[in-house]
Amino acid sequence: MIKQAAVLGHPVGHSKSPVLHRTAYQLLGAPLNYEAIDLVPEQCAEHVARLRSGDWAGSSVTMPLKDAFVPLMDEVSARVRQLGALNTIVVREDGTLFGENTDIDGLVQALADFSMTAADQALILGSGNTSLAALQACAELGVEHVTLVVRSVQRSRRAVDLAKELGLHPVVHEISGITRELSDQLRLMPLVFSTLPPHAGDEWVPAIGSGNGILLDVAYDPWPSKLAASWQGQVISGLHMLVHQAVEQVRLFAGAAWDEERRVDVTNAMYDSLGLARHQ
Repeated sequence: MIKQAAVLGHPVGHSKSPVLHRTAYQLLGAPLNYEAIDLVPEQCAEHVARLRSGDWAGSSVTMPLKDAFVPLMDEVSARVRQLGALNTIVVREDGTLFGENTDIDGLVQALADFSMTAADQALILGSGNTSLAALQACAELGVEHVTLVVRSVQRSRRAVDLAKELGLHPVVHEISGITRELSDQLRLMPLVFSTLPPHAGDEWVPAIGSGNGILLDVAYDPWPSKLAASWQGQVISGLHMLVHQAVEQVRLFAGAAWDEERRVDVTNAMYDSLGLARHQ
């Protein structure tokens, strides 16, 4: 029996998830169809009903739906409970729905490819849903001190609360208040996550750009971003994160067809499908 899976979001036509997932399922011989479905938050309950009644393996979830699906799940992982956001819905054998967030895996594994497996401090640009995944990744990397640069301190409360819950020591600065002295300090950070949407960080370059640590910029279209183009250190595009979070989704969706011994083959094939070289 062929099962269904899809990436959900709005807009979603540009998504590279179908290419990644189809490549993996073909390699594994998994009987899965994978498509892109444009969905707005008001349609989430309707899609959940579809998942419960059809031959579905699961769904990948992107913006602006990562929060909206959480209360509709039968069970969620500890990560999702902490973040309040998911990017993966798994349809279990008994028809119940499980919410997971593989964005953290995507971030951690992308950094591991570039030999970044631990850091004591990090800088995160932005305070939206992706910044929450970055905070979780920081905790897994052993980061103790995290600096958040945001547009509004008031709107960053959720990120600050999560940082404290994870045992991190957060400091928050509004981008409008970055002094030259602080800018010079931030450029020395060994690890920087930009969780800003495309173009949102363009005007931040004078204050943040030209750092010499590792920059993982979750944006990848257009690429390079102005921030990435200005960076003096190692730059990792969001495509690396995208591949690794998708590998975890494939593991969850493929069921018996998944073979852990072929993880590297699957990962490399997904990289090849994007014409992207894997740094190892």
